[in-house]
Amino acid sequence: MRRPVVLLLHAFPLDRRMWSAQRRALEDAGYDVIAPDLPGPEADTGFGPWAERVLGEVEDDFIPVGISMGGYLTFELWRRARTRIPALVLADTRATADTPEQGLARDDAIRVLGEDGFEPFWDGLAPKLFSAGADPEVVARARAQAAEQEITTLVAALMTLRDREDSTSTLATIDVPTLVVVGEEDALTPPSDAADLEDGIRLARLVRMPGAGHLTPLEQPQEFNRALLSFLDEAAPGGP
Repeated sequence: MRRPVVLLLHAFPLDRRMWSAQRRALEDAGYDVIAPDLPGPEADTGFGPWAERVLGEVEDDFIPVGISMGGYLTFELWRRARTRIPALVLADTRATADTPEQGLARDDAIRVLGEDGFEPFWDGLAPKLFSAGADPEVVARARAQAAEQEITTLVAALMTLRDREDSTSTLATIDVPTLVVVGEEDALTPPSDAADLEDGIRLARLVRMPGAGHLTPLEQPQEFNRALLSFLDEAAPGGP
């Protein structure tokens, strides 16, 4: 039986290149991989339009691996195409919508991008993305990648994040094997959020990664890859 495609859904404010270490490991293990850029060339807003575009790019069954913003998109993909999803991975994400305070913080980030540009925006966000002991080279690569994004793309993503629906009620509908990953030092979606996902999804398994903040695949790529490949080999056995 042919394995499902692995769909890698990246975090804000990065792009598909954040998955380079995971993509290599997955392809070496014989998986077909698709990693789209979000929100896409038109910079649409809303996880609904994003999901429709992504579903148009993926044939047959697939396993979404969504981190942070990509995790929110994974919930929308599940609501629209659950019969095509035999398993899923949720990394450094949560089911709840933004609180009013978090929504205001998104608005402020949009204002900073529009009035002051990328540098002040990144300076405010970066400490929340990484652990205290993050490798400076990893941080520098992420910054360079984020700096290449168009301001319109970043704003569209922030608006989509701000306005997303609460997915808490979706958790009980997820009836496939689910890997939940969180960095022990994740300041944006802390381990308590990951524990809520584990509690709400019947077949969920939680892996906590020491020495990682909000971007576990970047800070702990080898540990992330081991957990991911082990899960996929169990959840999606088969061959190329």
